[in-house]
Amino acid sequence: MATSAVARETVFALRRQIAKIEGTLPERLEAPAGAAPVDADVTPRDLTIVRRGLAVAPPDAFLRTGAEGLDTALSGGLPKAALSEIHGAATRDAGVVAGFALSLVSLILKQEPPRLPVLWIGTAEVFREAGFPYARGLHGLFGIEPEQLLFSEAPRLLDGLWVAEEAARMTALAAVILEIRGSPQRLDLTATRRLHARAQ
Repeated sequence: MATSAVARETVFALRRQIAKIEGTLPERLEAPAGAAPVDADVTPRDLTIVRRGLAVAPPDAFLRTGAEGLDTALSGGLPKAALSEIHGAATRDAGVVAGFALSLVSLILKQEPPRLPVLWIGTAEVFREAGFPYARGLHGLFGIEPEQLLFSEAPRLLDGLWVAEEAARMTALAAVILEIRGSPQRLDLTATRRLHARAQ
């Protein structure tokens, strides 16, 4: 669904008003095309501000992907201490989704202290259907040592969510991946908000 420029500008104006009332900076992705410069001394990098509650996130709070267009659209990259969802259209896309998740994990492992493990959580059904990453491929394609990847097979999604919630707050893990199949009712807005809060 396309939105008009007037509608977008109205939304941006409302965001600015709300931020002014709250006494915080408004969220921004990037300066609109053709916008007049705010100040000659201010660079576009200075304009990239992401608000987290009432605090402004520092630039090192983001995982830069290396794709400049994507990093710019995401205000500097993916938030490190947050829930990031990666979706595939069908079960047959599980390999592509897993590959993308592993490429992000490899970027995380380059920045984190060496040898921190990654926890991959899934239900028995997910692992039966999609399988596990191939150890030689992990090292060859992503630079991830097979012993850094820990797997947790949960009998039910509810158990997997519990494991993910507990693991998300652990600093002894570089990342936590929760692989699910379909769009289950258990993974509603409340569950994802809880996971996001634990990751912070």
